[in-house]
Amino acid sequence: MLNRLLRISAVPALLATTLLVAACGSSSSSTTSSSTASTATTSTTTAAAPVAVVGKSTSVVLNPATAAALKQSEITVTPVAPATAKTALVFPVTGGHVVVTSLAGTIDHSGGLTLSHAGKSVTLTSFIVNTETKQLTATAGGQSLPVFDLNLASIKRASGPNGTVLASNIGLNLTEQAASALNSGLGVSTFKAGLNFGIATLTVAVH
Repeated sequence: MLNRLLRISAVPALLATTLLVAACGSSSSSTTSSSTASTATTSTTTAAAPVAVVGKSTSVVLNPATAAALKQSEITVTPVAPATAKTALVFPVTGGHVVVTSLAGTIDHSGGLTLSHAGKSVTLTSFIVNTETKQLTATAGGQSLPVFDLNLASIKRASGPNGTVLASNIGLNLTEQAASALNSGLGVSTFKAGLNFGIATLTVAVH
């Protein structure tokens, strides 16, 4: 009889111990899953966060057909320092913010371009590349002007040396507003909306 009572009394204690262990295991698993999910979310958010652009440059290779049309119309294109022109037009990058993985954001430049014809000229400075609106804007006569629509259909992205980010094969197509401003300012009819001006390559250093 005594042995039977001892066996019956042990059942509730055993059940309680089993339930307690199960509850602890469930809590630990839940905490681990929550921690893992939190870490994944943080990593994703960090990867998508814009970072500061601190330098490098944007180079533009003029479309041969456009270069020929400008020459035929006796329109000259000269860089505004510190931009330079040799085999390509090169504009120093001065700032901005981009998402490294997608290059979404804005990239600011110094220098610019002066287009001249028959004693008249139009100067474009303070270029800003916006890969989200897909436009390059500039300042002309104290006013902000959308100069190029960015064709990103064939863009190629890569990591460069020393933590730089490269984006190449970006098409530059003249906007209607810019075509009108250039024709009016230079007294020509050479510029058309959609004109393929050239191909740009961005080399961006981020912080």
